[in-house]
Amino acid sequence: MSDNTSLPTSHAKHDPKRLPYLLGIVFFVIMPWLPINGFYLFLAQTFFYTLIAVIGLNLLLGLSGQMSLGQAGFYALGAYGSALTALKLGWPIPLSIAFGTFLAALGGGLVGVFALRTRGLYLAMTTLAVGYVLDILAQRWIGLTGGAMGLSGVPQIEFGFPKLGPVFFFYLAGTALIVIQLLSDFIHDGRLGRNLRAIRESEVFAASVGIHVSRWKAGIFAFAAALAGMGGAFFAHQSGYVGSDAFTVRLSIALLIAAVVGGLGTKSGPFLGTLILLAIVEVIAGIDKYGLFIYGLILLTVLLAFPKGAAGVLDSLKNKIGLSRQDNAVLYESVANTKEQLSELPLRTIATQGSSLCIQGISKSYSGLKAVDEVSIDVQPNTVHGLIGPNGAGKSTIINMIAGVYLPDSGIITLGGQDISALGIAERANLGLARTFQNLQLIEAVSVLDNVMLGVKHQQSYTKDFFDWLFKNALEKKERQESMNILNFLGLGHLANRLPSELPYGHRKLLELARAIAQRPRILLLDEPIAGMNTQEAKEIAQVIRKLRQLGITIVLVEHNMEFVMSVCDELSVLNFGRLIAHGTPNEIQNNVTVIEAYLGTGVKK
Repeated sequence: MSDNTSLPTSHAKHDPKRLPYLLGIVFFVIMPWLPINGFYLFLAQTFFYTLIAVIGLNLLLGLSGQMSLGQAGFYALGAYGSALTALKLGWPIPLSIAFGTFLAALGGGLVGVFALRTRGLYLAMTTLAVGYVLDILAQRWIGLTGGAMGLSGVPQIEFGFPKLGPVFFFYLAGTALIVIQLLSDFIHDGRLGRNLRAIRESEVFAASVGIHVSRWKAGIFAFAAALAGMGGAFFAHQSGYVGSDAFTVRLSIALLIAAVVGGLGTKSGPFLGTLILLAIVEVIAGIDKYGLFIYGLILLTVLLAFPKGAAGVLDSLKNKIGLSRQDNAVLYESVANTKEQLSELPLRTIATQGSSLCIQGISKSYSGLKAVDEVSIDVQPNTVHGLIGPNGAGKSTIINMIAGVYLPDSGIITLGGQDISALGIAERANLGLARTFQNLQLIEAVSVLDNVMLGVKHQQSYTKDFFDWLFKNALEKKERQESMNILNFLGLGHLANRLPSELPYGHRKLLELARAIAQRPRILLLDEPIAGMNTQEAKEIAQVIRKLRQLGITIVLVEHNMEFVMSVCDELSVLNFGRLIAHGTPNEIQNNVTVIEAYLGTGVKK
């Protein structure tokens, strides 16, 4: 492991993310006054509200991995909600648009909650069914929606000046788009995006770093639906007419094509995809009956030939001509002595907080087979406690019950005197329980540094985060520097901008440990921390574990390498066939006849 790692600095003083916004705002302000055909102003308006809806789908599918084929239904909720309140209740148009957006968000949130247990194809079919139900309601609820005849005379955005109506609409929809694009980029660039990507790749892992997966999945579903509803509300006031035939499954597919063609999970993808979509709509206007066939053909072609979409193609071109810049281009100070810096991190001192882990009579059965049978273990604060035993002895099951992946059939688990037996994974993680996994759990879609940052505890509200990101990005830089210190301590600092898949297995194990350290745990669960490592790497991990114990972290580890276990553990608990057969210091365990016969063998006894 390296004690001294210097990183190249970047052009942090000149934030490049602001330039596109400034250029876009300038063009946005002057475009309505340019000597252009009014049709192009109409196309720009359509582009604005369509892009808003596509941004929502990109966040939902591209970041969180939740498929929705029912966005047309939420689009319809926004359109009808805004049209009806403005037309029949006389609400001001901005208030009507806000209501339509809220109504779609409410519908999306309800669907998100009920669809939490489904994913992939089943989630797609669920949302498709929702879209069909809303479409049928729009057709049959004639008293409210006008049925097939629709609603005509929907107020248009003119504010008393009909001739300037298109300009007012342009500015209102464009302003909404700018705000939504900023929010989208904020999500992509920071903790929100990392959390969503973690949920997409592994819900168990996401929960283990304190993310409440169900809330996040329902929340992003509601947000995506709200953006679809906002798009629908603007559509209603642009056309002045709302009919059910505008909200069929074809609209959902069109929005999906825009998201996929542009590049799922990218910041620029929705913009590029919406441009391409509107171009396609204009091209096929004369052959409308073949629209679904053409959409399907385009979607299939992109998935097979350009899986990263237009944004991916542009990134490839940038790489070829040398215009790309490294991700995470943040100004890092060189780290002179990272081991000392790690010790200065504000990790919680366990001894002063009286933290301990107490397992009382826990049991777990699978199909009648006892994997763990009334095991009781007391883990003292500021110690390294080892769980050892033959394969199938129940060690990993106990680790998973401590972490909350499994709930015990009976018995109690307390952390620092608090009963956590019925708490979920995220609740336990937020109480200070961190872990590594027997089967590596890393988020492959983000960098090594971002994987560590997933463990860093959030320090302020997301509202403050947004303004901090917009103007100075100080908190993000602080969290990145803290994560860099941990990476440097483990000798991984020079790999910060790599993807986890580019690392050898030993480094991937270290990366998972770095993420667990970043959580500042009270209790750290290590499940086979040196599996697959060579002797030298194992010795270095032993040094890290001793250092973490000095910092006040209580550690529970499962490991088969007896030399390693005996060198780092203060106490050991030995399991066999799901039962606890011995407990004591390493020296006592090495000389325990029952343990020798059951597991260690005579060759280990001194």
